[in-house]
Amino acid sequence: MEIFYEALPEMIATLIGVIVGGVGALYIDSQRAMSNKKKRAQIILHDIFGELEDNYHSLQTAMKAYDETSFGKSFYISTIAWETATTGGSLPDIIGIELADIIENQYSILMSLVYYVDLMTRLWFAPDSVEGKKEMQEGFRQNILDGLQEAIEYHPFVIKKITETQKTSAK
Repeated sequence: MEIFYEALPEMIATLIGVIVGGVGALYIDSQRAMSNKKKRAQIILHDIFGELEDNYHSLQTAMKAYDETSFGKSFYISTIAWETATTGGSLPDIIGIELADIIENQYSILMSLVYYVDLMTRLWFAPDSVEGKKEMQEGFRQNILDGLQEAIEYHPFVIKKITETQKTSAK
């Protein structure tokens, strides 16, 4: 029994050391995971920011062409950064649900523009004998103009939210 009393302080010290070490390891692991998440968010937001800025400049050029002519101008919308960011399905966990939703709204506008530009292009190559071709072209042109206007007006809000998130996650 005397050996037990002599070993008890060492056993308690060992037990406390194991507990403190385990809690410390869990804390360090969670900090590392949080740091990796912040780095990943910064990379994703940087890529999306650049892609949206490039798209914005294309939209402004296209808007001018659609305002000045009845046929507009073909333009390219890049979605590579967005598609890459959403591939894993964990984007809302990385950048936040609200920001992911805001960015997704902008890309949905951009994708509808791609759709209408594609329809307009196909219609231009359709034979003139297609009934209502001129009315369809004007309808597609109007949808494109509306989409361009919506995307251009929404762009500053999206960029502001991305920038705010980048600043807060950099801390």
